[in-house]
Amino acid sequence: MDVPASLLDFSLVQETSLDRRHRFPRLDRVSLPVRIAILVLVSWLPLLVLSLLEGGQLAHAFLRNVATHVEFLVSLPLLVAADGYIDMRLAAAVRHFVISELIDAKHLPRYEAIARDAMRRRRNGLIEAGLMVIAFAPSFVHLPYLPNRPAWLHAEPGGPLTLAGWWYLAVSMPIIRFLLLRWLWRAILWAMFLFKVSRLPLAFVPTHPDSTGGLGFLGTSQASFSVIVLALSSTLTAQRLVHASSANLSGYALHLFAFALICLAVVFSPLMFFFRQLLLAKRRGDHSYSGVASWHSRRFEQRWFHHEVPKGLEPLGAPEFSSQTDLNTSFNVARGMRWFPVDIRAALAVVAAAMAPMVPLLLVDRRFIEVVLALGKSVL
Repeated sequence: MDVPASLLDFSLVQETSLDRRHRFPRLDRVSLPVRIAILVLVSWLPLLVLSLLEGGQLAHAFLRNVATHVEFLVSLPLLVAADGYIDMRLAAAVRHFVISELIDAKHLPRYEAIARDAMRRRRNGLIEAGLMVIAFAPSFVHLPYLPNRPAWLHAEPGGPLTLAGWWYLAVSMPIIRFLLLRWLWRAILWAMFLFKVSRLPLAFVPTHPDSTGGLGFLGTSQASFSVIVLALSSTLTAQRLVHASSANLSGYALHLFAFALICLAVVFSPLMFFFRQLLLAKRRGDHSYSGVASWHSRRFEQRWFHHEVPKGLEPLGAPEFSSQTDLNTSFNVARGMRWFPVDIRAALAVVAAAMAPMVPLLLVDRRFIEVVLALGKSVL
C-alpha cells in the first residue's frame, strides 16, 4: 500500500510542509552542530567565565564540579542530538503501519487524522510557552540554602549567590529543564498516538517472522529513546560522584540497574496498548493453524503410513514432506507469537544506555583494572 502524502513528512520534532505554509519560525532550520554549540555557549561558557572572574576557591570549586560539566557538555548535547535520531525512527514507524498493511485501506483516513492531530498538538505554541514558564518558574522561587548544592553558587555557605550562581539558576538550568520537559511532552504525544492507533482494527499476521504479528518495528522505534535515557543517566551518575564516594561502585551499579529497570518500564509501557489485539490475534492464530495442521497431518499420515504407497512414489523429494515441514514451521511461529512487541535487542539498548556511565567509572577503578589484567593473563 502506498503511503499517503500527509504521512511522508510526519514529525514530532522537525519542521514540516504544514509549518512552512503557515510560516512558523522554527529553530530546527539551524543545523544540529550549530544548535548544540549555541546552547553550550549560552548555558556553560558563561558559568566558566564568571567563575574564573570570581577567582580563588569559587573558580576551583566550579572546575572540580564534574556534575555541572557533564550536565551541560554531555547531557545537553545528547538531548538536542536526540531530535533527529528519535524523530526519524518515529516517522518510519508511522509509515510502516501503512507499508506493512497493518492498517486496512478503509481505515486509512482515520489513521491519517490521528497522525495530523499529533502534529497539530506538537505545533501548539501555548503548550511550548507553558513548558517554558514551568522551566523558568523554579529559578524565581526562593529556596533555603541546601548543603548539597554546588559550592560555587554561593560566595559563602548560606550567603548571597555569585554571578555564576545567578546565571546557573536563571539561564542554564531553565534550558536543561525546558529540553527535558519538551521531550516529555513529545513522548506523551507519541504515547497518545499509539493509544489511538491501538483502537483501530489492525491486521496482525500470526506467522510474521518477528513473532509479534508484524508489530516488532515498534519495539525498535521505542528503543530510540535510549538517547534520552543516556542523558539522564549521565547526569545522575555525575551528581552521585559529587555527593558520594566513588569507592562503592558495586552499590551504585545496583542503583543504576534499578534506574535501568524503571526506564525499561517507562519507555516500553505505551506498547501495552496493543496487548489486547495481539492476544486475540495469537488466539485466532492458534485456533486456525491448529485446525489446518490437524487436517494436513492426518492426510499426510494416511497417505504415507496407513496405505500402501503407490509404485514409483518415493519419499525422497516428495512434495508432501516439504509441505508438512513448511506447515510445521508456520504452526510453530504462530504458536510462539508474543503479545508484547519488544525483543531482547530493544530492551538491551535501553539497559545499556542507562548503565553506560558505569564504564568510565570502572576504567578508573584500580581493583577493576587488576581483575581485568588477571583475566587477560589467565586467557593468554
